[in-house]
Amino acid sequence: MKTHSGEKVKEYFEASGLSVSEFARRLGCHRQNVYDIFRREVIDVGLLQRISRVLEHDLVAELYGTKGSKVTLKFSVTVEIAEDGQYKITEVQTVK
Repeated sequence: MKTHSGEKVKEYFEASGLSVSEFARRLGCHRQNVYDIFRREVIDVGLLQRISRVLEHDLVAELYGTKGSKVTLKFSVTVEIAEDGQYKITEVQTVK
């Protein structure tokens, strides 16, 4: 049976003792987005990495494979390049 990513995040969130407001602040999103995350069956890797840092638990490895295993992930990255040559990643999405 496939693991529901949002439910797994919610499980670790509840164990963390953080409030929804604090969790949202650390993720850089609004409270409502946190509830949306809990409902998602699949969470893109970029967001899952941010959540993992906040919750201090490697959810990417838990949901996509164990440490030392090889996992192939397909995703697209949107990058903004400024006139001074600096760039910033603005979006990461999984690709089916």
